[in-house]
Amino acid sequence: MEILKSYEKKVLNLLLSEILSSVQLKELMRNAKLISYKYTGCGYFLTIAHPDLPKERIVCSKPTLIGEVDGIKSGFVIFIENNELTIECHDWGHEITVPEDFRDKNVQIKIATDMKKFVIKKGG
Repeated sequence: MEILKSYEKKVLNLLLSEILSSVQLKELMRNAKLISYKYTGCGYFLTIAHPDLPKERIVCSKPTLIGEVDGIKSGFVIFIENNELTIECHDWGHEITVPEDFRDKNVQIKIATDMKKFVIKKGG
C-alpha cells in the first residue's frame, strides 16, 4: 500500500519544486517511511521520513494550494526537519471542515489565484 495519495504527491510536487529535484521527489514518493498520521478534527498531519530530506527546518506554503472535493476546501503546508516531512492539511475556517475520510476521496488540487473568497471575516 502506498503511503501517499495521488493528490498528496501533487501537493509535494507543487510545494517542493524549489527545494528538491524531480529525481529526489520521485525517490521520496517511492521510498519514504511512514512515521505518523493524526487526524485533528479539522484536517490532518501526515509525517514521512527519508534520509535524503534536509535536516534544517524548512516551511513550504507557496504557492497557496486548494484541495477540493464534495464542496470541502482544504489548504496545505509542508514542514521539513531532521530528515522528516510533515504534510499539514487544514480547513480554511469555513463551516465545512476537512472530514476524517478526506484522504479516501478524489481530492482535486489547484493553485489559489484569489484568496479573498477563502478568507473568513471575523464578526460577520
